[in-house]
Amino acid sequence: MVFGLVNIWYISYMPRKRRKVSLTDKSADIPFPKVRVEWIDCVSDSGWATEKEFNKMKLATPVNEGWLYSKDKDSVKLFASYDKDDDGITFGDRTMIPRQWVRKIQKI
Repeated sequence: MVFGLVNIWYISYMPRKRRKVSLTDKSADIPFPKVRVEWIDCVSDSGWATEKEFNKMKLATPVNEGWLYSKDKDSVKLFASYDKDDDGITFGDRTMIPRQWVRKIQKI
């Protein structure tokens, strides 16, 4: 009997998981281009360092791939997953990058 109650609780109270569409999906059912964005990011370290170690510190050079949601003079907005249903599109894995940090945007 306890087993039945656990199943009822699980079905009733567990949040619905959204399914994701991966970047390898060739779906063209959304009006956003796939892009690769190369950009620079800050690096910080709260530890102690010598002058030599401090001089070796370099900016990070991340790369994001996903769909380009928007681009203006201030920022680039990307998303790497989505869920599409009758109510529209729900965006996941969102990133907003300051435009001054972007080095290159390439369609893929």
